[in-house]
Parts: sequence; C-alpha cells; structure tokens
Amino acid sequence: SFPLQTAEMAPAVLVTGSVLFLILIGSLLLLTGCARGAGMLSKDDSAIATIVASISVFCMWLLWTCSVLHQWHPLIQPMYEKME
Repeated sequence: SFPLQTAEMAPAVLVTGSVLFLILIGSLLLLTGCARGAGMLSKDDSAIATIVASISVFCMWLLWTCSVLHQWHPLIQPMYEKME
C-alpha cells in the first residue's frame, strides 16, 4: 500500500481535536455513572444526562469540525488593492 497524498490526509489538528472530544465525552459519561452510583441521580435522570451529554458533545464536535475543515482549504482568498 502506498502512503496517502497530503491533500487526502486529515489535518493533524482534526485528529487531535477529535481525540480531545472523545476524552470529553468519556469524562462526562464517567461523571454521570459515578453520580448514578453514588445515588445522586436516579436511573431516569442518569439516562437523560447520558443522552444530553452525548448529543451536546457530538454537536460541538460537528460544529468545530466544520470550522476546522472550512479553514483548511479556503475557497476565497483576500484580494488587496495596491496602495499608491
């Protein structure tokens, strides 16, 4: 197998950021599980917290990913006028 060309590879910041979002959702799910285990949340509240945390982090990741990818290869570049 041959290595991918640089235009086809994901930018390193995308991979790093995605790993950070995975760590974020993992810590939130762990926190929810600990709160459920300590009796601070009921079963229903724990399920709702898990769903809300998962959807929230996914939406934040999706918005962040779109922002990063839009800046990766910009379609529009600024055009400066010459100063006389």
